Order: sequence, then C-alpha cells, then structure tokens
Amino acid sequence: MRDLWDHHIIFRQLARTARTIPNPGAGYLVGREPIWSPTELPDYNGPILPLRNGQTDFCAPISVTDVGAFLPIVRNSLHLACAIDIMFLRQERPIGVFEDAAGDLDNRIKCFFDGLTIPNTEQAKAGENPCAVPLCCLLENDKLISDFSIRTGRLLGMEEPHKYDVRIQAEVTIKVLRVFHANDCLLGGG
Repeated sequence: MRDLWDHHIIFRQLARTARTIPNPGAGYLVGREPIWSPTELPDYNGPILPLRNGQTDFCAPISVTDVGAFLPIVRNSLHLACAIDIMFLRQERPIGVFEDAAGDLDNRIKCFFDGLTIPNTEQAKAGENPCAVPLCCLLENDKLISDFSIRTGRLLGMEEPHKYDVRIQAEVTIKVLRVFHANDCLLGGG
C-alpha cells in the first residue's frame, strides 16, 4: 500500500490536494491551487506541505487508541467505497465452498477483510503492534466494501503443501460515493 501512496500519480495527488480551509458559518473552501496548466501537468513529486492554520487534511493518518496510526485509502472522509473481486486458491478441492477441512470459506474471507482494515482496539490486543508508522491499509472499515465476488480454485505447485496454505489474488475497484474537490482526482483515473 505504501507504494501506491508514494509512486502512483493519483495517490500522490490525493495526498497533496485533499485539503480544505474551514470557512466559519459557510462550510469549506477549496484550499489548493489549480491542478493543471495548459502547457504542463504536475507530477506531484514535491514534498507534502504542512497544514496551514485551520486546514483539514482528508488523507491524514487515523489514530486508534493503544494501537497506532493507519493510512487507509478507502475512507469515510473521502466518501469512498470499494468492490473486491477475489480469486481464492487453496489446497483442498474447490468444492464444498463453505466447508472444508481447513476452515469454512466465509470465515476465511472475513479474516481477509479484517486484514485489509484498521484494527479496532480489541482486534489489536490479539495481535502484534504494526511496525510502520503510519501503517498503510486498504480500508478504514470493512463497511466500506460495497460488493465482492469470490472464485475458488486449487492451489497447485507447492513443494511442501500445508492444508492451510492459500493464495489470494484480489482486484479492488475504488468507488466515489459523493464527488467533491478532495476526491475528484479519483474520477476516471489513469
């Protein structure tokens, strides 16, 4: 996830432009300069400038008490959701979709979704503290998954297979739920 924030032009732009300046009594004003000129498109490689007095950053890390700071891509503050298309490969034969010797598929997918989100305090007590500050993740909350699909198959080619080995390939489509200046760079993307 860190690679997306650091190298993809859309996320570099998002990290630098998803900011506003509070306008007391009248909502928010856009707090940025025009993002393009007729002769040259910006590459957003410069440093992320510090917030100005009263400015709000819609991409700021989210802190969880006693856990740490997290930097999700799909978040409420940007009015985003996502769809996830999953290819789930496992050692067992791909029949008996919801029950097998290694665990039922619905619980495994729920664990996968939990691994994509910011943990709550209870989940964090059961695991280790994150090593990166902030730790990049896909989702602020798994409620932001609008839809998902799952295909299963058999995991082949492992030298010493274990019945719990799986390989998951996920394709994520980010959806803009409400267009506003902070997420307009996600429309159409490139």
